[in-house]
Amino acid sequence: MRLSGKLLAVLFLAALMAGCAGPNQRQSTNNLFCALGGALVGGGAASAATSGASGAGAGGAVAGAALALLLCPQEAEAEEPMVEEPVCPVEPPPGALLDQNGCAYDTDGDGVYDGIDLCRNTPEGVTVDRVGCPLDSDNDAVADYLDLCPGTPEGVIVDQDGCPLPGENLLSLTGVNFEFDKATLTPEAQDILEEAVTLLKETDEVVEVRVEGHTDNIGPEAYNQDLSQRRAESVVDYLTSRGISGSNLMPVGLGESSPVARNDTEAGRAMNRRVDFVVNQ
Repeated sequence: MRLSGKLLAVLFLAALMAGCAGPNQRQSTNNLFCALGGALVGGGAASAATSGASGAGAGGAVAGAALALLLCPQEAEAEEPMVEEPVCPVEPPPGALLDQNGCAYDTDGDGVYDGIDLCRNTPEGVTVDRVGCPLDSDNDAVADYLDLCPGTPEGVIVDQDGCPLPGENLLSLTGVNFEFDKATLTPEAQDILEEAVTLLKETDEVVEVRVEGHTDNIGPEAYNQDLSQRRAESVVDYLTSRGISGSNLMPVGLGESSPVARNDTEAGRAMNRRVDFVVNQ
């Protein structure tokens, strides 16, 4: 009876050992049965060998349980599934060149991938369009970041710096009217001259411009020459009052010598009364 009680105590201890040995419920159950079996076998073998000595049987049971826990197969802990990180930060767009990992690359770092970029090796920081080419706001074939004369009127021939060539007509304004027989600008003429203000603000420190005054052929030629000179000077005065540097503005009166239309009609004479802004030779 004493032997049976000790064996029960040992079996209970083996059960506790088995319960603590497993990482999860299923593993703990397997360890319990394995340890109990080991305890019974170990206890029985020890009792038989010592002719029923209770101490030996209990010791054998403990040893059998421990050995069984060591020998019983252990289930491997479940590993968390690995999440693969995407190789490319973005999906390569159609037409882009790909590297060895299948990712699109952008050699000049302008935000347009190679293979789509029509202007590779754009300098860092330059604003580009959707095909990777530097912006050219005035369409003069000189990129904005190189253009010393931005805002050049369309059709004007420019040099490598984007500035109009000598002799190029930047702007021709008709309807720039003056008070009768005077060089005083009318309010309507000042509104028209604002177009010249916008243009010259971009080039007044770079390009020297002739402000040419023209008249029709009504009146003596010498008088028209003098009147056109005074009116050209009046235009320059207005432009400088609007913030344009006068150092590169040259008022020139050409009178009736350079008509652009016939003077035998009112419409033709109106076209000839004009102000031209010409790049100085």
